[in-house]
Amino acid sequence: MNSLFEGQGIVLWYSAILLLKLATFPPLVGINRVLKGVFVSQEDVVAFPYGKIKFDDETIERIRRALLNDMENIIPFLGLIFLYGLGVQPAAGELLLLCRTFTAARVAHTISYLLFKAQPYRFLAFVVGVGCNVYMAIQIIMKLL
Repeated sequence: MNSLFEGQGIVLWYSAILLLKLATFPPLVGINRVLKGVFVSQEDVVAFPYGKIKFDDETIERIRRALLNDMENIIPFLGLIFLYGLGVQPAAGELLLLCRTFTAARVAHTISYLLFKAQPYRFLAFVVGVGCNVYMAIQIIMKLL
């Protein structure tokens, strides 16, 4: 495989991990809906007669909010890390550090949000992830000036 920038394999690997993390949430919501019998549409209640329509189940809504938060943070990261690799052309070690830091922050955020339900850990994990994105965006812009 031809490489567009040094560390491309690192970026691809961590991008796949983050996308896999995103892809786990919809099945998790579905499993919880079936197990709890909590659905949002009439056809689901027909298919699962023990179910009821409910829009505010705490567990399901927490999972959905965690997914939304991941989408709001991971999708920009994926774009920025590729632009950063192509435009700034950092050393592979720097890409590895950014990818590891961001991925660890997102995993910590999810664990804090779904299992511990505690602040300030969730907030700190969020800030670390956003910090990675802001750093890359600034570096890309500065490189183009």
